[in-house]
Amino acid sequence: MRAGPKAAVDDSVLPWRPRSTGSARFDDFCQKFVKVPKGTGARSPLRLRDWQRDLVGSVLDANPRPRTAGWMLPRGSGKSSLMSAWGVYELFTGGEGSVVCVVAVDERQAGIVFNIARRMVELDEDLSSRCQVFKERLYIPNTDSSFHCLPAEPKRLEGLDYTLAILDEAGVANRDSYEVLTLAQGKREHSTLVCIGTPGPNLDDQVLLDLRNYAADNPDDMSMVWREFSAGGFEDHPVDCQHCWELANPALDDFLHRDAMHALLPPKTREATFRRARLCQFATGTEGGFLPPGVWDDLSTGKPVPDGAEVVVALDGSFSDDTTALLVGTVSAEPHFDTIRVWQRTNGDDSYRVPISEVENEIRQACRRWRVVEIVADPFRWTRTLQALEAEKLPVVEFPHSPSRLTAATGDLYSAAVNGRMSHSGDRQLAEHVAAAVIVEDARGIRLSKASRSRTARKMDLAACLVMTHSRATWRATHRKRKKARSFR
Repeated sequence: MRAGPKAAVDDSVLPWRPRSTGSARFDDFCQKFVKVPKGTGARSPLRLRDWQRDLVGSVLDANPRPRTAGWMLPRGSGKSSLMSAWGVYELFTGGEGSVVCVVAVDERQAGIVFNIARRMVELDEDLSSRCQVFKERLYIPNTDSSFHCLPAEPKRLEGLDYTLAILDEAGVANRDSYEVLTLAQGKREHSTLVCIGTPGPNLDDQVLLDLRNYAADNPDDMSMVWREFSAGGFEDHPVDCQHCWELANPALDDFLHRDAMHALLPPKTREATFRRARLCQFATGTEGGFLPPGVWDDLSTGKPVPDGAEVVVALDGSFSDDTTALLVGTVSAEPHFDTIRVWQRTNGDDSYRVPISEVENEIRQACRRWRVVEIVADPFRWTRTLQALEAEKLPVVEFPHSPSRLTAATGDLYSAAVNGRMSHSGDRQLAEHVAAAVIVEDARGIRLSKASRSRTARKMDLAACLVMTHSRATWRATHRKRKKARSFR
């Protein structure tokens, strides 16, 4: 492997003289130079399936070559590997000054396609001997051609001059980034922006959906091509409909394994999420109840958290309009939860303020009733209370509600609930708050939220406590310290 800016590379022409053109030429390149980097068929020559060749052919075989391509495929269809191979092909055969760039919501996502391409180059001697490999860039000195990855930040994309640009996960892509990419064209005779992904959660503002609608409304526009594999139009079919699976998944029973599809069926995943990710259906129920029907009721034992148990207490606090809640959960790999107390504004009472002293006293009483190892809370607006409790030697732990933290904690809680790895007392208020919680999903992940921001909307503060308590209680159960928890009696 030749790496680094001063590494010597072979400046001879690639030993390849194909007579084919378009997608057939790309197919020949893959069989001769590209090896599968991982998974099914790893390290063997990349053999394009007919449907993959048709996808690439929608651009390479078209005359004139379209400036924009929209491809909608479900997860597990090898989108990243196909785009990586096309990028490597364009890098080595695109002529002088070829530029291939991969753009995604962040550098980690963009790096998925780039790292597959990097590995494809490393696995072939003819390619690797002519290319310098950097952390985020492939470079061919002989033709001044490059392949690099970028986050979808408009200011980072200004001034691009590409032969092939790949906008990954276009279902959640930033519209400003898409527009910067598409407006960068015009400097070369041939350049194409390929927007690829699965449907995103936001049906009101989505690049992939807009491209789909435009292609349907303007079939004669040769500057754009649209291809999709989906079960669109069959949203009334059950999620385990084999006809829908085969329509939407061209790789099914090839390198996409059917048993994995079965393993992901609801209620293990939410139905709307499964339909979007695996059937490419634009499901309208993306923002729905946190748990499938019946799951929460099945977890009830009817028993409170026993006195003296080792527990985590969670606080979700407000100032005036919202609700303040306290929840307790046992420290265990399969914790048990119960409501401590809820403070809520009476409708019409605009003078209401949360009785902070009552909340603090309730926490102190909880520390006398149970062996509290942590009091977890988001410090926003409650910093003074947390400092006061910590000054009393109570075990305060801050739980900032950052997207990355909440996404992981919400996913863990959902998995535990649907798989029966937790339980609760059957408290009515807790059940109401969990039922009122909905999932919002964006490029940063999934999080619990209210169905509405109205002051009269149903409350879900105990559900927010549940996310924090479950996260910390299960972590504590697997990261026990030698020192025993204190009992504040």
